[in-house]
Amino acid sequence: MRFHLGRIQLNFMAMLCCMAFLGGTFQGCGYRLVGSGSLPSGVTRIAVPVLENRTGESGLEIIVTNAILDEMTRRQKNLVVDETQAEAILAGSINSLSATTAGRATLLNAVERRLAITASLTLKRTNGDVLWQDLSLRVEQAYQVRDAQTETNAERRGAIAAASQRLAEYVYERLTDSF
Repeated sequence: MRFHLGRIQLNFMAMLCCMAFLGGTFQGCGYRLVGSGSLPSGVTRIAVPVLENRTGESGLEIIVTNAILDEMTRRQKNLVVDETQAEAILAGSINSLSATTAGRATLLNAVERRLAITASLTLKRTNGDVLWQDLSLRVEQAYQVRDAQTETNAERRGAIAAASQRLAEYVYERLTDSF
């Protein structure tokens, strides 16, 4: 059987062999989808209490914690449970929220700012054994500076939400990464 793709004729068996070779090569090297593994030490149920907020941004701990909870439950349906039912607890702190100018129209006129959120998280068994930790998590997100302060504030809030979501995705991927 032959497939015709424009001027290229592909032999079905040659294509099948090539796909099998590539599939075996990637599988043998340990390539897999990021975040498709399991939690450390076979943990299947975790609790995620509200993170400690060490920044001056009121409510940031709720935004980031909710993003983590949403990501965990989106990826694994019954993963997040109450602390009384959990095998491990994912806890930590948001250590800083900073913003720097990323683009300028003039020397005194910023058009884009970049915010950065840094956090520390630890997954511990309920007996206190540390299963995973990352004390230097960092995500950045750019946002537009508008003429009206209320519009800039709305852009900033959107950037905080987007950065929180990316942080949550990164945490899940790191937790389930078994390299």
